[in-house]
Amino acid sequence: MNRMEQGAVECEKANLRDYAALLYWQAQRRPQKQALIVDERAFTYAELWRRVAGMAAMAMALGVRGDVLVAADTFVDQLTAFLALQAVRVRPILLHHGLSAEEVQSILKENGLQGIWHCSREGAPFFGPSGLAERMHEEPDVLGVLSSGSTGTPKVLYRTYRSWAGFFPVQDEVFHVCESTVLFLQGSLSFTGNTNTLLSVLYEGGTVVTSALLRCHLWEALLRRHAVDCIYLVPSKLQLLGQVLKESVATVRTIFTGSQLLTPSMLRRLKAVFPQAEILLYYGASELNYITYAICDDPDRDSRNLGRPFPGIAVEIGADGLIYVTTPYHISGVTMPFSVKDTGTINVCGELIFGGRRAAWINKGGFKISTLRLELLLKAVPGVENAAVLPVHEECRGDGAAAFLVAARGASPADIRRAVRRSLLPVEVPDRIVFLPALPLNDRGKVDRHQLERALEQARSHEKRKMQNGLTRAGEAHIIKPSTQATSDAKDMAAEDTSYREEHDG
Repeated sequence: MNRMEQGAVECEKANLRDYAALLYWQAQRRPQKQALIVDERAFTYAELWRRVAGMAAMAMALGVRGDVLVAADTFVDQLTAFLALQAVRVRPILLHHGLSAEEVQSILKENGLQGIWHCSREGAPFFGPSGLAERMHEEPDVLGVLSSGSTGTPKVLYRTYRSWAGFFPVQDEVFHVCESTVLFLQGSLSFTGNTNTLLSVLYEGGTVVTSALLRCHLWEALLRRHAVDCIYLVPSKLQLLGQVLKESVATVRTIFTGSQLLTPSMLRRLKAVFPQAEILLYYGASELNYITYAICDDPDRDSRNLGRPFPGIAVEIGADGLIYVTTPYHISGVTMPFSVKDTGTINVCGELIFGGRRAAWINKGGFKISTLRLELLLKAVPGVENAAVLPVHEECRGDGAAAFLVAARGASPADIRRAVRRSLLPVEVPDRIVFLPALPLNDRGKVDRHQLERALEQARSHEKRKMQNGLTRAGEAHIIKPSTQATSDAKDMAAEDTSYREEHDG
């Protein structure tokens, strides 16, 4: 294909109405090519389109309209419903797994949505209407995504087709995604990083490989069986995969990741098991899109360095210390420049140095502490395999930090506590330390802050009982094994993959 023909093809794809139209477009051109592989099951572009068309016919027959939540148990059903509803001019919003019925109803009502499209493992899909009136959209929105909901009920953020698809040619060039790409990702499509990545591969006509299971040895088998050459996983999952691999995977040429930072130890391990891979760390936001990226050649690089802006994207630091972004590829209803309330600086090389969310900074007796920086310091402490930090406020102490640590094999909590005091400034030492068998992850692969808060409450209750018996001091570290679904998933992985340890001292 010459340059003129390629330009015509790109123009045609860029001007489609939605992602259902994109799948149809690809199915007409490469019907027998594999579009999606989920464990042992493969779907060609034609087969995937037939699934979507069938579900679209059902939705049309049921009179589904407006803005609709999608509750789907499986990855394939999530994707099928996401595309099928677009095909009948309905805007789908994929629900996170694990939400309570009350939380789902709050999302439905507070966002004025028209109902829920249910796809269960058993039985045909069905629609539960809300009775709420359909509202008009000022933009040609084709989908919605949920905000994090960290400060209340998640808000629906709407997107046009072009707000993602218009940037695919740029990001795909940076991440080396093309028609021949075989890309591995894992997790729910309610995580916008997964959705965007899958659609970018679909845009190029490549192949996506995934697994429904949180089992790294199965992931490894898929990587090798399908000669995967590109990986998109959040750092927490990359870390788990890197721990499991005993032999290198030479086919992988690109790894791109975001939402969390990469520590030096993680980079060294990834470079050892993926020796041919270029590792890229990006900064992005659901409200915006990809913002900056860095090629991580040096394991000892500053972990907070998120690189330079993508082509066509402008980044500046405001007088308030917040990161402001100007991009045409954003959600509907926001004006540029826009900030998601992240802090940072720009160094002399024009690279963004991330400071974390403003809400995650702690004012401890006038000394400002970044929980992001504190997490990085704790991860570098000998004996600490993983760490997370939450800001806490207590009546008797004021603002402080709670640290949740995963001990490395053979490291005792007592030794780690001493190492923490040696490694950190006195004011940086966490007010509370809780040891966990693994950091709980949500279905998007991110550390589940709500589960950490529950673990902290459990630790406080445990501490209170011991203090009443004169056995401990306030704030002393505890070993907690919370029985949560998220931690259970990580422990299930540990049971399958012996290199990922579940047991800890104490």
